[in-house]
Amino acid sequence: MKRIQPFHYIAALAGLFVLTGLYFFVLQLLPEPEHAGITVEPQGQNQGGALYDLWFTSAKLYDLSVDHNLTGIILATDENKVSLLDRDRKLRWDKSFSTAPKQAKISSCGNYVVTGTEGGLISFVSTDQEFSWEDEGLPVDHIAVSPNGNWVVAARSKLDEEEYHIDFFNRDGELKWTIERSLVENLFFAGEHLDQANILYTYHEDEQPVFSALDLDGNELWAYPGQSLVAVSRHGSRMAAVGNKNLIVYDSQGKALWETDLSFEAKTVIFNPQNYNCLLVYGDQEGADANLFYYDLTDDLLWQKRVADGSLFSFTADGQHIVSSSWRHYREDYTRMKILNRHGDKINSWEVAMRVEKLIKSGHPLLIVVGGDDGYIDIINLETLLIENDKEVSTVPIYNPVSTEKRPNETNILLYFIDESTNLVPVTRTITKTDDPLQAALEELIRGPSRGSALYRTIPAKDVAIEVDFIEEKGRLNLDLSPELAELSGFTRRTTAIESIVLTVSSFAKVKEIIITVEGKMIEDFGEDLTLEQPLAPHRWNKPVYVPIMSGNRYYLSIREMSRDDQEADLQQLIEQSLRACRMLPFVPADLKMIDLRISQEQIQVNLNSTFKKILPDKVSSQNILQAELILDSLFMTIFENSPAQRVEFLIEGESWTAPAGYPSLSRFYHRPYYINPEQ
Repeated sequence: MKRIQPFHYIAALAGLFVLTGLYFFVLQLLPEPEHAGITVEPQGQNQGGALYDLWFTSAKLYDLSVDHNLTGIILATDENKVSLLDRDRKLRWDKSFSTAPKQAKISSCGNYVVTGTEGGLISFVSTDQEFSWEDEGLPVDHIAVSPNGNWVVAARSKLDEEEYHIDFFNRDGELKWTIERSLVENLFFAGEHLDQANILYTYHEDEQPVFSALDLDGNELWAYPGQSLVAVSRHGSRMAAVGNKNLIVYDSQGKALWETDLSFEAKTVIFNPQNYNCLLVYGDQEGADANLFYYDLTDDLLWQKRVADGSLFSFTADGQHIVSSSWRHYREDYTRMKILNRHGDKINSWEVAMRVEKLIKSGHPLLIVVGGDDGYIDIINLETLLIENDKEVSTVPIYNPVSTEKRPNETNILLYFIDESTNLVPVTRTITKTDDPLQAALEELIRGPSRGSALYRTIPAKDVAIEVDFIEEKGRLNLDLSPELAELSGFTRRTTAIESIVLTVSSFAKVKEIIITVEGKMIEDFGEDLTLEQPLAPHRWNKPVYVPIMSGNRYYLSIREMSRDDQEADLQQLIEQSLRACRMLPFVPADLKMIDLRISQEQIQVNLNSTFKKILPDKVSSQNILQAELILDSLFMTIFENSPAQRVEFLIEGESWTAPAGYPSLSRFYHRPYYINPEQ
């Protein structure tokens, strides 16, 4: 009998594996009714990743979407399939449609997926597949979902019948309204709260674009003919539009803030995710002319450079670096990736073995998602690429937590400098004990922020002077400015200079009124356009909300005051405002929220949902600890400053929770004095 050689078994197994793969591949091609998409159940722990990578990489990508924390990746392909992958690229589930799913989005919170097809189906499903609804109508051109998944808006059209409209649904699939509108070019959802959310889009009328906005009732807020919307900041506080080679930036109310001329057609416009006053603009230009520009709304053009035509761009979540990709000028099927710092300098470059067609940023500080023209998805970890090559990496801690430590023979003074977005930021500086702390504070303000702080001085020149004369019995503070200081150019510079001076001296409770003079004479105007109603009143914070901000590679606590319209805001509303600011940071889950607030005579308990635990992961590092300190400081300080509470505790889903060793406690007693953003 002829012996069967071992390689025969191997060949047989290989053939069986190929046939199995072909069987599943053919199943994908079988059409299904539009109203009943097929869902593939989640695969096991050791399945999914390898099968997806090896067998289904020939599909063309229609759409690619990720949630804020990169827990879910949605891709829609020309196989009429929408797939949900986890961060490890393992398949969680598939859903097939009978027509092309040209639009597929996952909500920023990561809990909902919305798909729109050429056949006119809108499919809404929770990522755990416990809840879903569908709506059939005109073919879907564009779709957008609110960050928390509460609302869905879709632009639909039937070109041959010239029928166009926009539909608005709530989370339960109820059609709230529909409006007729000509062909829509793009569609965005901005904001996560009823009083802030807008629907932003571009439509065409009389063969020209119109940039328009709707409120959640379908009322038009504004329309700018001749302009196309090209970018929206993450929370909708800034919008960019182009028209006649002009780039215009608007605020959330549709008011133009800034405008510049472009010598080219803008292909890509992206707001810095942590500094909405900065934006990256790219346009195809033949020749050697610069085609990548980085603007600041206060300083105009910061830098420009030439990059490869056809490049894609994304900021890292912290706004400190720019990732670009281009395959058109490199060898076939390879893409050159680059990392630039925020000054436009190249930090690193490498190649990936695919033609990158999509480059997606999430809220994860180190991960970037890329999609190839063959449907291949990859997640790039930038950690080693940044640590090994970024010359800007600093040994300065990313955040200095609130301190209650007071040392003998030292005085702590509160100074106000500005961050990259010209926000005034309080900083506590320790100086040798002095008999005239008011004069010392102003001298330190003139001296400017410490090196490596990523903050900027509010008084530009060091050779100016502010002389102090304090009449203690009247609480009157006379400040005599040197003439050079009174002649600052620019409204913003003058405003921040005066505000930083007033805020700095206002931290002294004994100051009741402030008089500003130049060479002994009281002034009515500080420059041509800033009127001073003297005497000035010191600023006392009313209902302060402590919010985390980022400047450069550093985090700070800043103070915001409720507007006059919100003076009746209760403690819960103040905490929610602080939480909204926290969710803007790259390491904070987008679905972090307060469940309820429990107030007693002994303490205040803030009940948060379980996503709060993601801020304190099991992998304890110095950076994770400081990030947790930042979020807890902002919440604790907001509560202590707006209530008589002496103890505050944070609960998770109604229960006390102990964070992994090394993290700060979730309960705190109120101590005074306290020092915010202490310098080290």
